[in-house]
Amino acid sequence: MKPALLHEDEYLQILWDDQNRIISIDWKKATAKMTDEDFKTELTLFAKQVEDKKSPRILIDVSKFSHRPSEEVGEWRRENISTRYNAAGVQRFAFLHSKDSQAPSMGSQSAQGERFLTRSFNSPEKAVAWLTASE
Repeated sequence: MKPALLHEDEYLQILWDDQNRIISIDWKKATAKMTDEDFKTELTLFAKQVEDKKSPRILIDVSKFSHRPSEEVGEWRRENISTRYNAAGVQRFAFLHSKDSQAPSMGSQSAQGERFLTRSFNSPEKAVAWLTASE
């Protein structure tokens, strides 16, 4: 079953897989020209979708993501986005990298204050299998 498109704009698509209860971002190549403010706007929009769907699983495809957020954005994300994910009941969060990239070890760690598990993958199938696995 193909995920439903919830939102699309210049920088991303937000998709909902109702069967697996996975909400996802498919970042676009246009992220190469986004600003930190654009990034914050997009994450805020996504957090609202996560809350609306009460999704326990998030999949973020960063294979085409090119923006390099400043250090300040990381702290902002923990305070303003991760707290919303926690409140929405997110249990697992996966990053999807390109097949030939080396998934960063930091991408397999939850940030301080996050109550959900975080992992990085190079295969969409492996990411979905992990996201939907029972404990």
